Amino acid sequence: MINELLDTSTELDNIANAFSSGDIESLMELSGQSEKQAQSGLSRMNINYSEETEDGKLLSRGFWKMYKDGQYLYAESVEFRPLLRTYEWSVWDQETGTFSSKSVQKPTLKGSFPDSTGGDKCGRLSRDEEESLSSDDPRVLQSRAAVCNQVIYGTVSGTFKVGHQDGEEVTLDNSPVVSYFKKSGFRPIREFIESLTKQKKIMQHCVIKLNTDRKKNGGIVYWVPVPTLAGEAPITEDDKNLMKMFTETVKGHNENIMNQYREVSKMLMDQEDIDLADDFKDDIAS
Repeated sequence: MINELLDTSTELDNIANAFSSGDIESLMELSGQSEKQAQSGLSRMNINYSEETEDGKLLSRGFWKMYKDGQYLYAESVEFRPLLRTYEWSVWDQETGTFSSKSVQKPTLKGSFPDSTGGDKCGRLSRDEEESLSSDDPRVLQSRAAVCNQVIYGTVSGTFKVGHQDGEEVTLDNSPVVSYFKKSGFRPIREFIESLTKQKKIMQHCVIKLNTDRKKNGGIVYWVPVPTLAGEAPITEDDKNLMKMFTETVKGHNENIMNQYREVSKMLMDQEDIDLADDFKDDIAS
């Protein structure tokens, strides 16, 4: 797994180099758009599910929400330009309100994803592995809890309301952002990027209008992203600098996860040695 992380760092460097040199074919392949493959301080954008702020001001569910410069911003639709896409596995602990496990980020879904709990893909099993176990096996329950995130680093533009839906308007223009598309949001974004691939368009040139669509499944109401192509834009020096910053962000994330992976793995190995020593003592005693 450690060797695969080194390979991932090389892949990220190759993406940045292809982006800077204008090697479109290599960029599409390295970014996961090839037809052969069918963040400290960085603002995060996601779909808002809150109905009001902490002080009781109304919010619109289904709007895009991001935290920037110490305040929350909301917009019904935005223009999003993706520069780098990675994949990551995670498990959310509802009780603690934190991630109990996160994996490294990689440009493709191939291979292993070392995670912060010393495992792979946060415990996610293949379909064959799940089917070989009983439905109440703890490993199956853990596997179902692991979610695959499509992490996209890019820029966002649009008119936002500050703090709540009736707040002061502020306009953003190509502001750096990261967005995690998972569960019901995973497929619409992936299929849209696949459609760009079929049109021989690289996503870094594309300006995507993001709206949301309200869905209902029984008593559960949720929103999914609705991407449409709004236009195309040239790659600028600012974009190239952002790409370098994004790849460094991913490398930093991966290094942090791998440090946790090594630490937990060492603890597990030490425990195995202790258990083995105890077994050896029992054999001697008997």
